[in-house]
Amino acid sequence: MNKITFEEKLKIVKENQGGRSRAYLSQKYNIAEGTIQNWIHSYEILGEEGLKKSKTIASYSGEFKLSVLEYRQINTLSFLETAKHFKIKQPATIVGWQRQYKEKGFEGLCGQKGRPKKLGDSNMSKDKINKLTTSEKEELIKLRQENLYLRARLEYEKKLEALVQKRLQKTKKRPK
Repeated sequence: MNKITFEEKLKIVKENQGGRSRAYLSQKYNIAEGTIQNWIHSYEILGEEGLKKSKTIASYSGEFKLSVLEYRQINTLSFLETAKHFKIKQPATIVGWQRQYKEKGFEGLCGQKGRPKKLGDSNMSKDKINKLTTSEKEELIKLRQENLYLRARLEYEKKLEALVQKRLQKTKKRPK
């Protein structure tokens, strides 16, 4: 398979906008219809920049991912519409975030890429933990428990706010 240049992608997208179907263009250029559809979506979201190869891999924080999912749910948008709003090149990215959030909650959105650390969550090595005094160990345990509690509380408050917003939208839509 030959690499397709930016100019060729743009030409195909413009032909589609001119009325040619994706199926016709797929046959004409011997390119998968799904690939052409991706180019069209990328062009709709980011314009000509969407057809160029990106030089960096986009990285998003867990908070941003959650806000995207909440925005989509509150406004009852499709993945494509949400991707356009937030200028995310591939709607499938948001589909993946949705799946991760359903499976693992907020922690699934914050997961680091790559190989996990040997000690799991802890940033401290076993040697450093063993060198701590008893009171320092107790304080560390207490702080970790408090951190866990605060994370759970924050997640609860966010879900509650989303439910309130959803209920408000339903009451606005009811005929008077």
